[in-house]
Amino acid sequence: MEVIRAFRNLDRHGQQRAPEVIEEEVRQLEPHLIRFRENLVRLEVVASQTRGKTRIKGGLRLQLPSGVIAAQEEGFEIEPVLRKAFADLRHQVDRHVARLKHEPEYKRPARRRRIGAPLPPARDAAEAERRQLFFDLIEDHLDTVYDTVRRELTYLECSGSVPEGYLSVRDLVDATILKGLERFEQRPTEFSIGDWLLKLAFETIEAEARAARRAVPEDAASIDAKPETPAEEPTESDEEMFEFYQPDDVLLLEELIADDGGDDPETAVAKRQDGLALHRAIAGLPALWRRVLFLVDLNDTPLETASSVLGIPEDDVTRIAQAARDYLRDKLRDSGQSSDTVHALFDSAHQRGSRIPQPLRDRARLEHAFLGDNRGVAP
Repeated sequence: MEVIRAFRNLDRHGQQRAPEVIEEEVRQLEPHLIRFRENLVRLEVVASQTRGKTRIKGGLRLQLPSGVIAAQEEGFEIEPVLRKAFADLRHQVDRHVARLKHEPEYKRPARRRRIGAPLPPARDAAEAERRQLFFDLIEDHLDTVYDTVRRELTYLECSGSVPEGYLSVRDLVDATILKGLERFEQRPTEFSIGDWLLKLAFETIEAEARAARRAVPEDAASIDAKPETPAEEPTESDEEMFEFYQPDDVLLLEELIADDGGDDPETAVAKRQDGLALHRAIAGLPALWRRVLFLVDLNDTPLETASSVLGIPEDDVTRIAQAARDYLRDKLRDSGQSSDTVHALFDSAHQRGSRIPQPLRDRARLEHAFLGDNRGVAP
């Protein structure tokens, strides 16, 4: 693991003590990272002190093959600040690894259900032609559907509206596409195929989120709890695959933050913390408000189209969009963000949020299901 240290304005005690604490904490962190190749892990540690030599801030940024994890702590002594930040980082790493190992799936095997069942073979040539026409029309919009579903499910899990790991992005996308195929001939003509798919995606997410809240298994284990029947030890080939494979349903708010690049470690950590604050605030919005904000501010959807997609009057779209913006600004100010920072976050991080394209294997799987291309892709 590569470790980069940066100290800003530390007093003599901090300069002497910080390297010792960091070295000791890195040794404690290493066992939590055993599943990742050492040369693919990078840790940035930033410790800074105010000019009055009073308050100390410690920031950690851990770059993994499967994502970035950050932790930050403030206080008046260098050692407890660093130790608390590292403790938080270890906890986040353990949760991240649990998600990569699909622990939520094998802890709830009896109750998990597949909502996007694979398509049966086409009954005749007419049905095959219908499927091909449908897929040709939606293919250019699959990335948008995937990103929308992933983004919304991330917010729902972050806010606690949906149990973590209970729904999967792939299943929700499948259900959206299958719903589109079922309603293909009845699709509305007042807006585009892409907007129609977004409407179906929001309907699917809302319905499945409600079902998930009702159907949470009574015996569901916490993600931090040891499962009653542990998974078998991974084989050598499993280990190699795990090191380079990121499951589709590892949902992290960090992935929604736009990466401008080119920042020093301290600035990068601060920007990511600000971005996380914004996305946590967005997760706290009512679902309808969040979707209005997504369409109007992120997708630049015209008011008339947003009204049709969401099924509400244009006046309500305008009113809700402004109320959502005001809520975010108030929420960020309450969390200590300055007025300038709030405007920068809202106008930049949200409007230029990171977009996540559909994995190529999922695109190939859908193409095989609709077109039967016989390329050996498992449906």
